[in-house]
Amino acid sequence: MTRPGLPIGLVWATWLGILLLELATPTGVVLGILYVIPLVIGAAQRSSQQAWRFLIVCCVATLLNLFVPTPLALNVSLDLANRLLVCFCLTITTLLLIRNQALQQQRIALDVQLAQAQLRGDVIATLAHDLETPILGTLAAITSLESNPALAAIRTSQQRCLRLIDDLLQVFRAEQEGLKPNLVHCNLLCIAQDALQTVEPIATQRQISVVLRQGGQVDQTLLADATLLQRLIENLLLNALHHSCRGQRIWLQLSRAEEAWRLEIRDEGQGFRSGELPGLFQRFSPVSSDRPGAGLGLYLCRLIAEAHDGTIKAGNCQGGGASVVVQLPHRRD
Repeated sequence: MTRPGLPIGLVWATWLGILLLELATPTGVVLGILYVIPLVIGAAQRSSQQAWRFLIVCCVATLLNLFVPTPLALNVSLDLANRLLVCFCLTITTLLLIRNQALQQQRIALDVQLAQAQLRGDVIATLAHDLETPILGTLAAITSLESNPALAAIRTSQQRCLRLIDDLLQVFRAEQEGLKPNLVHCNLLCIAQDALQTVEPIATQRQISVVLRQGGQVDQTLLADATLLQRLIENLLLNALHHSCRGQRIWLQLSRAEEAWRLEIRDEGQGFRSGELPGLFQRFSPVSSDRPGAGLGLYLCRLIAEAHDGTIKAGNCQGGGASVVVQLPHRRD
């Protein structure tokens, strides 16, 4: 593969000049090391296969001076050793040039990937901002109107769009800058109650009961980012709501062990399919066409749990339904 560089004619002219100079000197004078010049100046124009072929040409030209223009001398062993040493040096030079060429290609590929990532980030940020503005305007207009079932459905739909946009921005920022929680002392029970209030209208509309349970009368204070934890619980509850039917229940269980807090969200839906579990918490995880969602909510939950040095796991319950368990280690000041 030919690459931009010096004219190929100049490379071969340089090689020919060195060959003529080599042949014009006695056998004991080794000038083959000068073949480094055409090796280097033509490196950008050669593929790795072409580089090895050109090396062979240079080595043959170096050894040719043993026979041309004079026959073998008595010290042929010394002359042969010197020229083989030159060929070895040319081989090392070729290896370094091929390695450098591979590194240059990797750098160019990384630059392209970074440029594409920056472009995607700009598109995501611009698109999310442009979508968020009209949705907020629609929600404000609906609030000013008299409440009725149709307007309530529109509001729910718009709030879901707004949440999807917010998830998209959160994921984008987390991948660009890293998710850095603002750790403060907060009450886990209060966070869970606030999350329940957020999803309660959707649960009521679908006639699904959401039950909050806590294990014993223990101190609910922990060191965490309250906003992120509320977002995590809301996303898990919404995921359970999307997979539940009318008349079913969802449980949010809070408990505390010696080493970690445990949050479990369990529903009575159909549960996860076996093929969904391996990539459930991956970005844009592939799910069936009948499963709602863009694959961002659970991925963001994983990022939030990991930002708190915690874990998140999903599975199916024996009696039916799905369960998602989040464990958050106790943090100290």
